[in-house]
Amino acid sequence: MTKYTGEFALQFVTHLCNHYSVPELVRLARLGQEKGFSQIWVNDNVRYRGQLVVLTAIAAAVPVRIGTAILVPYFHQTLELAGALGALSELTDGREICVGIAQGDLGQAPQHVEIAKPVAMVRETAQLLRRALAGEEVAYADFPLLCEYFRLNRSGKFTLAFKPRAPFAFYGGGNGPQSLRMCGRTMDGVISSGTFIPMLRAGRQAKMLAEADAAAREAQPGKKLRKMCELNVSVSRNRAQAIEFPKRQAAHSVLQWEARGFTDEEYDRLGVRRAEVLKLKEAFRSGATPEQASALVSEDVVRACYAAGTPDEVVEQVLKLSRAAGDLGYDQIAFAKLGPDYEEAIDLLAREVVPALKS
Repeated sequence: MTKYTGEFALQFVTHLCNHYSVPELVRLARLGQEKGFSQIWVNDNVRYRGQLVVLTAIAAAVPVRIGTAILVPYFHQTLELAGALGALSELTDGREICVGIAQGDLGQAPQHVEIAKPVAMVRETAQLLRRALAGEEVAYADFPLLCEYFRLNRSGKFTLAFKPRAPFAFYGGGNGPQSLRMCGRTMDGVISSGTFIPMLRAGRQAKMLAEADAAAREAQPGKKLRKMCELNVSVSRNRAQAIEFPKRQAAHSVLQWEARGFTDEEYDRLGVRRAEVLKLKEAFRSGATPEQASALVSEDVVRACYAAGTPDEVVEQVLKLSRAAGDLGYDQIAFAKLGPDYEEAIDLLAREVVPALKS
């Protein structure tokens, strides 16, 4: 394995850092920028602080690139999105805005919205936004699923009434074969979500990227996808809190393993019993919140999808993961979820983890 030489970024996860207000998230974004992180990504969830509001506040105050990782199209009316993203660009001093789009996690999103034709939904959303933000006139009839889902007038047309002030790059965040092929054909880049660690350990990640890359080349010879991976970390000097913190997120993210048909051998590679995941799946089906389901998450499940523990423990785990990311062609690692205390985690990542990866 070779040393990773790409960028390091941060992802703020609104349902895990719900104890932070918007002004506090802005302060933490400024801390991340001052510590040398190249980009701040924010996730999208119902019930928590609105993704685009948080990004707007950051863009207005911090000279750092921003992105959605990821935006869930079912949560947002597409025409409103075009106007919001265009307005957001007026706050970035010309810095590119990255728009990651995917269907949303399998634990929470289906409790709130109908997940209709996710591959087509993501594709049509990205295509409409790309064209609208580029100043093109968009005919609604070109987007049949969006017309059906949001009751758009099929004979109508849309043109943004102002010109955005920054470029946009679109990323796909799906993990299934169809989503990856669509991403390769339609998007500028791919986001390997919080499932990066288990997919890598299960031996699937290289094949998943190859699927997207092949589709990109078929669509446009020579096309090279950007690649960002969310590397889940939970770092703190308080080891017990570092292990406890990921459980709310791990509770629903592990449902991807069943959706992707993990075999018993793959569960063994992760060190997790399948029965634990099936119990979590049933809990969400019964309406459990992430907070309630987290009580069912063991430390084995945490370690299957996080680099978690004290700084020394995290350095040891992330060193191998970052080198694997470099070998797979990722140009950005976004430290995601971070830990129980974002300020402490950002400081530890900047002072102890990143220098160890670069040395």
